[in-house]
Amino acid sequence: MVLIYIYFALFLPVTDLFTAYEKEIDATLRKLYTFDKIEYRDISYSLGEYKEIIIENTLSGYLFIAEIETCNLGGCQIKDLSINVDTESFDMLVVLNPSKEIRSIKILDYYSDYGYEITSRKYLKKFIGKPICDFSRKIDGIDAISGATISCTSLENSLSFLCEQ
Repeated sequence: MVLIYIYFALFLPVTDLFTAYEKEIDATLRKLYTFDKIEYRDISYSLGEYKEIIIENTLSGYLFIAEIETCNLGGCQIKDLSINVDTESFDMLVVLNPSKEIRSIKILDYYSDYGYEITSRKYLKKFIGKPICDFSRKIDGIDAISGATISCTSLENSLSFLCEQ
């Protein structure tokens, strides 16, 4: 019975993050936009939930929410669950303007004892206004924060993949 539970815990799809963080997403968007009604259109993306933000029938930006896997002190990022490598994760929310520049970035939950410095508002503020494609070209000009180098690298890598969308 325990083995069946472990199998399902490892191989069933991750909970819908958009629904799980709906209140935080709404609060974030209300700080950025004025609206009575907001709509979302899904964009097919395998690394998280990626949506167009539609206000008054106009594309007003993009929303990205994902669970980002990161290395821990004894392992590294990997997708093949048959290999025994330790990873950790954090949940991240990013709001982009229509030109795909970062308007807001938040670490919603951080699940590790190490690297939590990445959740610092002062650090995350450095991302505001940066074009998302700067991360794929490695010209973002943001240094990793001491104590969270591995988490910072995972965060920037996840942003660089958005450039391709």
